[in-house]
Amino acid sequence: MSSRALAVGLAAVLIFASGCKNHHCNSCVNDPLVTKDSLVFGYSGDFVNYFATDSYFWFTDLHDAYVTVDGLKFDGVLRIQIYDSFNFLIFDETFFGNGGNVIYKSLSNLGAPGLWEVVIDSTNVDGYLQVVLN
Repeated sequence: MSSRALAVGLAAVLIFASGCKNHHCNSCVNDPLVTKDSLVFGYSGDFVNYFATDSYFWFTDLHDAYVTVDGLKFDGVLRIQIYDSFNFLIFDETFFGNGGNVIYKSLSNLGAPGLWEVVIDSTNVDGYLQVVLN
């Protein structure tokens, strides 16, 4: 077996063993990374034709959330909804991308601390997105 074939085989094994479900140009796509602690919620990823409604529960000590959305080459429609521990809708915003970059910052309404639900609805989303609530 040539060294080139061995290298290609090893690269394929590493990619498939990395946990990435979808590959596009040697990177992991359509597999958002979500981080949560009591004061910060993060959602980020590289997306190609992404259609999904993702719902995350987040235990927080916050009374409101400072919402930041950063997008590079963002295209598609992204909707973010936040429900507080009493299931009151405290944030509902829709973002429309046209292939450019976006930076958006806003403050949610007041809510009760506790178990919040963050719903991120993606329709034909392309590009890199990062959503931070703190």
